[in-house]
Amino acid sequence: MAHPVIVKVRLAGEEQGWIDSSEPLVVAVSGGGDSMALLFALREIYTGKMTVAHIEHGIRGSSSMADADFVREIAEKNGLETIVGRFSIPRQKLRGESIEEAARRIRYDFLEKTREAAGASWIAVGHNSDDAAETVLLNLLRGTGLAGLCGLPGRRGAIIRPLIHCNRLELRNFLRDREIPWREDETNRDTSYLRNRVRLELLPYLARDYNPSVTGRLLAMRKTMLPCREVLEERGRNAARLLRRDLPLALSAWDVFALRRLDPSTFAELFRCEASRLGLKTLDYDRMTNLQVLVRSGQGWRFQWEQNLELRAGAGFLVLLDRDVFDRASEEPLGLEEPQGKIRWGFGSFEWEPATIRKTGLSDFSAILPFSPEKPRILTSDRALRKSKLELLPWFYRKSWPTVAIGDKMTWTPFWGKPDEIRENDFSLVRVSYFPDGNLGVL
Repeated sequence: MAHPVIVKVRLAGEEQGWIDSSEPLVVAVSGGGDSMALLFALREIYTGKMTVAHIEHGIRGSSSMADADFVREIAEKNGLETIVGRFSIPRQKLRGESIEEAARRIRYDFLEKTREAAGASWIAVGHNSDDAAETVLLNLLRGTGLAGLCGLPGRRGAIIRPLIHCNRLELRNFLRDREIPWREDETNRDTSYLRNRVRLELLPYLARDYNPSVTGRLLAMRKTMLPCREVLEERGRNAARLLRRDLPLALSAWDVFALRRLDPSTFAELFRCEASRLGLKTLDYDRMTNLQVLVRSGQGWRFQWEQNLELRAGAGFLVLLDRDVFDRASEEPLGLEEPQGKIRWGFGSFEWEPATIRKTGLSDFSAILPFSPEKPRILTSDRALRKSKLELLPWFYRKSWPTVAIGDKMTWTPFWGKPDEIRENDFSLVRVSYFPDGNLGVL
């Protein structure tokens, strides 16, 4: 008869869609009890090639190094390739990040790179049902909506959680039954970490003084909520796809007026979807609520998502951008003196050459313009455009986005505007093209 852990891992595989797969798989192994149980459970039931991935995180000195040696030795004995990533998480922590947040970011980035290098379809991580219950409680403490009440998903993209139905006691019994060694991470007893306090202090307190079955009740709620979350996630993905707009240099952009018509749950799911797509932290309940209030209140504001990434609203768009790109110093005007050439200006480059046709015209990033008697000049849009035209640009583009001006009567703003109408004449014409860095985007 199969061990209960094997039965539950098979069930997870059926639910998550990987049980019949034979594609390469990366297994995240720290050397602790959960990840060792994960590795050996998958060894019994998974038919595809497995690669072991381990992070030496630079937090626990020689103990951390010993963990890496332990994992490599176990993998080699079982004929598995091991890829070890060595990091100094305290040094690589970004401003405003906790050690836990930095460790998670670096860990999943390493696992994804390992998956790509191994040509794998899956990344298996060792979260169990106790982790899922703790996550529900943590989300409640931080402020959450329905998605947070579901805790950890069994699968998200390539990330799978084969142990999601197993608790820690079952996993330790599995290891003892199979005589499989594991190592204990002393930081798991460090209550300076919030998750450890929930695990070691809050949950035992709730079980002792309120409900001995508190973990089971949290998991039951999670199970009840999962179908609802799947529906909301699908609505969020659909809304994100339909409302997304491609704007130059933006990480993402949306139609702000359409966002205002979304109900609160779909609004929140849209931004959770975008956070997952872009690898960003999910906004908590309070911040998501504040964002929705801002979106409905008007435009002309900014909202920090994380680090130097901001949401800004203007001209009918909500845009996620890097403020280091958009807030750079304004460029000085440049004249196109020669009949043809190429220059760097702002966050892109211009190329121009004599036109082979005799009619003005344009596309989003190219225009045929007069070249005489006055030579075209490149200026920031706030210097070149009349108020009526400037208002067509979101406010955060105006001081850094280029406009090509001919004299004081004709302008062309790449992407955002058409050239002013000119009368038929004998002017020579020039084809001017603008190539912004990164995303070109088209409405």
